[in-house]
Amino acid sequence: MYARTITIPAILTITAIALTACGTQTKADEPAKKPAKTSAKPTASKDPAQQFLDWADNGGSESIDTIATDLGAVDKDSHPVDLAGLRESCSTLTADIEAAQGGDPMPDTAMAKRWDLALEHLANSATACTEGSISEDQASFDLMASEMDIGIKHLNAVNKHLDEVIAS
Repeated sequence: MYARTITIPAILTITAIALTACGTQTKADEPAKKPAKTSAKPTASKDPAQQFLDWADNGGSESIDTIATDLGAVDKDSHPVDLAGLRESCSTLTADIEAAQGGDPMPDTAMAKRWDLALEHLANSATACTEGSISEDQASFDLMASEMDIGIKHLNAVNKHLDEVIAS
């Protein structure tokens, strides 16, 4: 038997930032509700900041909060390592990422790229987490941590932009 180590940088930071910035919380064991797609297209009369706030108010903030809560659960199950807990928390993270990917597209083009990258890397991390929790393979946990780090950086950028838009 070898010692399993899981390094997950910055999870608690993103969890705290996202939960305080957006203000709504979802239980970690409750998958996010799939944001309803609206049929209305952004109108030219709304400025980009308002369009971004509308996205946030119509499920975007809830998705950020839910994913941040999920990341906190993954962190909790990683220190000390709880393989059964990781399988469950990473499965929840996967489901919530899929729900976020199926929601309304973000109207801010630059932030939409960051959001998509956050979801892509966090999905890769969740997959590696699930695989590692089953196989106890350190390489899977290493991939989980590196993909999570990249995803969190993009998620932080989206959250920071949301904070700036709210403050303006």
